[in-house]
Amino acid sequence: MRHLRVLSLSLLSLALSGPLHAAANPLPTLIDAVSQRLAIADQVARSKLDTGKPVLDETREQQVLQSVQRAAAARGVPTATARTFFSIQMEANKLIQYGLLDAWRRQHHIPPPDKPDLSKLRSRLDELQGRLLDGLAATAPLRQDKDCQAKVDQALTRYQLQHWQDSLHRLAQVRALGDFCNLPD
Repeated sequence: MRHLRVLSLSLLSLALSGPLHAAANPLPTLIDAVSQRLAIADQVARSKLDTGKPVLDETREQQVLQSVQRAAAARGVPTATARTFFSIQMEANKLIQYGLLDAWRRQHHIPPPDKPDLSKLRSRLDELQGRLLDGLAATAPLRQDKDCQAKVDQALTRYQLQHWQDSLHRLAQVRALGDFCNLPD
């Protein structure tokens, strides 16, 4: 019982310590932007369910990557870093889409009737692009830190304790940030 109490207090301390360090640590801001981008995947999946469009859209992915490359230099982010990071973000987003579409089909469950407009969702993704690039620029020193992965793991755990998510979305977050410390320069 005492161990459970100590563990509970440790987790609570970890969860509550986040906002105090947010100003000095840009990682929570980046994780929040990554999570906002991933949250859009639910609506994209719904749109693709309604329209029958495939999850994989190589043309759109190339457009995103070209846009990212153009914007990266202006924000002080190496092109290779930005391109790899955004490729990973799109992978994580597709992971959610495939997972949701599979669940909806297997369970013969149709999600709520709101029919998202894919062009509006893409506009929101484009808006988040700037925040993500700014986050990449601000976290560049962290990626050189020998404790980078431990710091990312701790920040992601803190985020997940503060924001409820199902296992699919948690897995997508892990994918979205799993190679963060190994991005090319």
